[in-house]
Amino acid sequence: MTSEDFEYLKSKRLEVLEAIKPICEAFKITEYDYLVSETSPTEMLKIYDTKIGCASNSTSAIIDELIGWIFVKIYCRKRYIGAFQTQTLNVIKKYWKSEGDSK
Repeated sequence: MTSEDFEYLKSKRLEVLEAIKPICEAFKITEYDYLVSETSPTEMLKIYDTKIGCASNSTSAIIDELIGWIFVKIYCRKRYIGAFQTQTLNVIKKYWKSEGDSK
């Protein structure tokens, strides 16, 4: 990865954080970040102990991932979402790393 690529990712990180900040504040999410790697084209949205792969995603797609996390972790926590709950949650969590996974 070139230094220009990394500079772009650092700029993208700030853009993403600015875009998701009001959503996180509205849902009282206090631990979040957008992780970028200097050595590889790795981009991840980190919310508490969940990491969501977002490589090459637009800011809009990253917001969609945040909304998916909110749906799963906040809305579904106390509600049954129907006969296809397992399939629905599997699709939403497709790019999630295991909670607590350090990779």
